Amino acid sequence: MSTYILVIDEGTTSTRAVLFAADGTAVDSCQRPLTQHYPQAGLVEHDATEIWNLTLACAQEMVAKAGGADQIASIGITNQRETVVFWDRRTGNPLAPAIVWQDRRTADMCAAMKDQGEEPVVQAKTGLLLDPYFSGSKIGWALENWPQLKEAGANLAVGTVESYLVYRLTGGSHITDASNAARTALMAIGSGGWDDGLMDLFGVPRDILPEITDCAGDLGTTLPEHFGGAIRICGMAGDQQAATIGQGCFAIGQTKATFGTGAFVLTQTGTTLRQSRHRLLSTILYQLNGERHYALEGSVFVAGSLV
Repeated sequence: MSTYILVIDEGTTSTRAVLFAADGTAVDSCQRPLTQHYPQAGLVEHDATEIWNLTLACAQEMVAKAGGADQIASIGITNQRETVVFWDRRTGNPLAPAIVWQDRRTADMCAAMKDQGEEPVVQAKTGLLLDPYFSGSKIGWALENWPQLKEAGANLAVGTVESYLVYRLTGGSHITDASNAARTALMAIGSGGWDDGLMDLFGVPRDILPEITDCAGDLGTTLPEHFGGAIRICGMAGDQQAATIGQGCFAIGQTKATFGTGAFVLTQTGTTLRQSRHRLLSTILYQLNGERHYALEGSVFVAGSLV
């Protein structure tokens, strides 16, 4: 009988893997710092190859501590949200730097869309504001400015960090969970699917995007070569949603605040999508069996990273 659960936490400034016992007790962990790249003021990038290598190394160390892949019941993945990875479907290798959630290169693009009156439509569909923070403008910018992405043609795949990790772990499953998809500004969070109007607005074709799934369930199986045996992937959620779930905020009104690279407050609003009158974000907290639970979120981008 499998004894442990392995959790991958791919964050902004570090990557971790944590081994949990069946009762939820943390048994051991491995953490590696992640290099931050600042090509110029306002730009923040990661090397997606480094993300993959560090994640795999940390996870392999924990599998070895557990006594082998057959001792791991399942893997859960949580990740820095909004950061975008561009890779080749044939190899899984990145085609460009990963654009980090803190990156502001699309500020002028978003400002122009606001001036054109697009923000109320975007907010109504996504719960988000027109801001470089979210993934859609990053993807649109990259497709226009990095020729290697156009040259990749049908071999181009794009996704947030959990999507990229699942692709590499499984050898080709291109999926994203609803909590991460909700942070792209490309998903209509009321209906739960990619939105044609939003994709047209940001210049993002549907065929490069992953399939949207629940946050828990049968999400794929790792290639045996990674851990000496296949392990099921059974959970995915963006880091702030995962923290809210981990704090047990399952009742309407329950709220968590976390202080990491940034500081984030999320309040559970149940299955009702609520819009803020004070520029808070509406987002998907989690999706199970196709049913979405929502949250209101307030975000401070620089918190622990400043300290």
